[in-house]
Order: sequence, then C-alpha cells, then structure tokens
Amino acid sequence: MAKESTQNLTCDLDRRTALKGEVERQCIHLFTGITLILLIRAAGDMAFPLLLFLLALYVTVSVAIIMDKLPLRLSTFLCRWGRPSKQNIPLKGTIMLLCGITLSFLLFPEEIVYASIAIVAFGDSIATAIGVLVGRHKLPYSKEKTVEGTVSGIVAAFLPSLLFVTPAQAFIGATGGMLLESIIGLQTIRELNSQIIFKFFFNDNFLIPLFSGLLMYIVGLYN
Repeated sequence: MAKESTQNLTCDLDRRTALKGEVERQCIHLFTGITLILLIRAAGDMAFPLLLFLLALYVTVSVAIIMDKLPLRLSTFLCRWGRPSKQNIPLKGTIMLLCGITLSFLLFPEEIVYASIAIVAFGDSIATAIGVLVGRHKLPYSKEKTVEGTVSGIVAAFLPSLLFVTPAQAFIGATGGMLLESIIGLQTIRELNSQIIFKFFFNDNFLIPLFSGLLMYIVGLYN
C-alpha cells in the first residue's frame, strides 16, 4: 500500500511538473509572437531584413548548441522550454515560426501578416494551455487535442486578429488556423512524413501563419 501511494505521489508530481512546463512554454510562445509584431511594425521598411537577421541568428545559435560551442549553462537555459521528446533540434519552434512569418511577409499584405502572427501566438498558446489544463472532451479525430482547447484557441486567435483585419478575415483565419493545429499532430499524418525535409517543415509554427494568411487573403479578395 505504501509503495502504491509513493508511486501515485510521484506520478502526481511528474504531471504537475509537466503542466508547469507546458504553461511556461506557451507563455514564451505568446510573448515571442507579441514581440515579433511590435518589432516588425517598428522596423517599417526594414522589417524584412530584420526577419532575415533574426532567422539567421536563431539558426546560428541552434547550430552552436548542437556543436557544443556555447557554455553549458547558456545552452541549458535556451533549450529549457523545448519538449525533450519532440524537440530534436534546439530552438526549432522559434526557427519555424520565423520561417513562416518571413514567407508570409513575402506573400501577403502586412496587416494579414500581423493577424497571422496573432493567430499562431494567441491561438496556439491558449489552445494548448487550455487543452492541457482543463480539456476533457477529445476531438473525434484526435487522441491528443480537445474540444475545449480548440474552441478557446479559435476565440483567442480571433480577438487580437480584429486589430489588423476585418471580422470575416479574422474569423476564417482563426478557425482555419486552429483546425489545422488540431490535425497537424495526428499519428496517421505523422506516419506519412517519410521525407526528412517535409517532416522538418510539417510544423504548426510554420504552417499556421501561411495557412491562416492564405485564408484571410482569399476572404479579402471578396470583401
């Protein structure tokens, strides 16, 4: 009985640690998105060179971590919020986000780029946090994603997007982005990713800004 109680306590502590780590991770994700919006707006005509510089900087730091060229304490701090089971490349989440935003900047008007950043920053963060903390009802097609997480993500993505685009664009972009987020990690889809390059870019931080941006651009053509 005592052994069983100890095991339950250990599992409970592990779950609390995992929950804390996930909440911290999503807070960093949200802060990164907000910071990028402010930086891009402040940079004006230099926004695209700034994005390229940030992307090059993060790739360089990631390579330095892989090659053990940074102090251990600094490397540990930079990788602190990565998911050990999924983050096989240091800083991959931020690198993918910068890739998606940079490509969106080339394809869409600036206001759509800002809205797409808001969608991935607010929507993805809130959907994951709510799904982990209070999600109880699984989506019919997913064992990991919950109805509570996806719905809250849509709302959280829609509201800040209104600062940049029309309500119709914000709703379609937010809904499309969060539905993509809910299916992108499905096991059946992961099994199809046999090509290394395809697998690398099959990432919600990369795809959501592009997909949401495309949807908002199409809706804008008919408004």
